[in-house]
Amino acid sequence: MGPVLPDATSSYITVQVNGLNYRYTMIKDPETDAVVYVRNVNPDGGYVFEEKDDWSGIPGGNITKFFRFPYTDSTKWGNGSIDVEGDGQVVNQSVTYNYKMDIDEQLMLCAASPLADPSCPGFKEALAKYLASLSDLLPGDPFYDEWIQANLSINDEAEQAEQEEQAEEPEENLSNFEKDLGGENSIGDLVDVEAQTRMLAALAQTPKIENYYIIDIPGGEYKDALKLEDTTLPDNPRAMRNLASDANHRKMVRSQYDREQ
Repeated sequence: MGPVLPDATSSYITVQVNGLNYRYTMIKDPETDAVVYVRNVNPDGGYVFEEKDDWSGIPGGNITKFFRFPYTDSTKWGNGSIDVEGDGQVVNQSVTYNYKMDIDEQLMLCAASPLADPSCPGFKEALAKYLASLSDLLPGDPFYDEWIQANLSINDEAEQAEQEEQAEEPEENLSNFEKDLGGENSIGDLVDVEAQTRMLAALAQTPKIENYYIIDIPGGEYKDALKLEDTTLPDNPRAMRNLASDANHRKMVRSQYDREQ
């Protein structure tokens, strides 16, 4: 899959395939039999992908298919092929692969030079070689030789201390890592428990409100003291006059339109 997928032979590059799409045009006689196989070889044996299209007894035409599956390392994907068994011809074929590529920057730096970081494999040897090359510039300098040995000793002690710390507290480191990811957070990790406690204590010192809860309001039945007697409400003569005035006004306005017509 050289020109199709990115090169994943470097230790710091990982390529994983999770799908492919293919299409092609089949040219054949409707009366003949033909089968098309779309495959990718697995270097460990067999095929990592295989799809069979049976065109037997049907006319040719165009076909397009889409596939999605769990991520698989690109090293499992060998050369691909579209093969025809029977009487027919495949033209205009195309296969597209879906993949993701991850690059470990730390490993990439270490691959470029072991001196890029003290955690790189072979750092001590590369440092010793580098310092030895510098010693050629100062041959027989006892202070320079002592400085080289001191630096190598410091690196050894730092590496030993780191290994001991990892050996003594593996569970704590794992726990801290899980907390950083947010998977094992407790309430104490999410809020300041002490601050919350102080705030609740301060609220408890405010004026007591229990007295408002224990007051007993007497119940019972409160009877109405007002009594309305039946009576007849007289007509409002002012309202009647207003209605008459409105009727006269409308009649006057209407007469103007009637005169114009």
